[in-house]
Amino acid sequence: MGITGPAPRVAVISGGSSGIGLAIAQELATRGHALWLLARRPERLEAAKDALRARHPALTVETIPLDVADADASAQAIARILREAGRIDWLVTSAGMVEPGLFLDQPLDAHRRQMEINHFGTLHLVKPVAEALRAQGGGRITLISSAAAFAGIAGYSGYVASKFAVRALGETLQVELAGHGISVGVAFPPDTDTPQYHAEQATKPEITKAISAGGGMLSAEAVARAIVRHAESGRFLLTPSPLMTAFGWLHSLYAPVFRYQQRRKIAELAAKDRRSP
Repeated sequence: MGITGPAPRVAVISGGSSGIGLAIAQELATRGHALWLLARRPERLEAAKDALRARHPALTVETIPLDVADADASAQAIARILREAGRIDWLVTSAGMVEPGLFLDQPLDAHRRQMEINHFGTLHLVKPVAEALRAQGGGRITLISSAAAFAGIAGYSGYVASKFAVRALGETLQVELAGHGISVGVAFPPDTDTPQYHAEQATKPEITKAISAGGGMLSAEAVARAIVRHAESGRFLLTPSPLMTAFGWLHSLYAPVFRYQQRRKIAELAAKDRRSP
């Protein structure tokens, strides 16, 4: 009989086919985790699997096409993973969407879609996984929120509300689940070089572009490295840069200043429009 080592830890990543989710999958692959990737598009999942195996030939990686807004399908996906893998050690909820737009211009459906994916899509996975982690004696849950969850941003009313909800969920779960050996962290990535970021530029209002101008951009790989490293250390605020760390601790003090700066920027753009022929 051959000697076998311990079974690999199992990580489940929603939104794992691209962007920050795929970059986190790469990080966890280097740490020896078996991976289950969840995302809506089967072809992107297969491409992500191929990319991961190209770098890690011995990697165990499985995929499940999933719309996280579907609560029943999400529960079934988690049940399948538990049945086939035997356990879950780490859940990363990276699936998300953004529809920029000024509040008075956006239909309510845009707000509803962002809340369904960003908040409820997170909740639909966290609930069954948390129950499984409690039964097995512990594990880790990492929620991907956004730097936008620290303060309101003009042009992001639907997105900000949904990411605030993720942050609030994480703050509550950190308290409630600690006694079950479950470590909960919330990540707050700033502007990150991902397909989603580039897609949203087509509909981002001018005021939103002006507010974010000069803020810089991080690579998905740099964000993923920081998130995984901080999560492994047991931190709750998973901030990929010193600026985001400062916001994490001081956002309540800075938010009024930020709102004032935005009002000034809106007034400047309005005055510029009035001067235009």
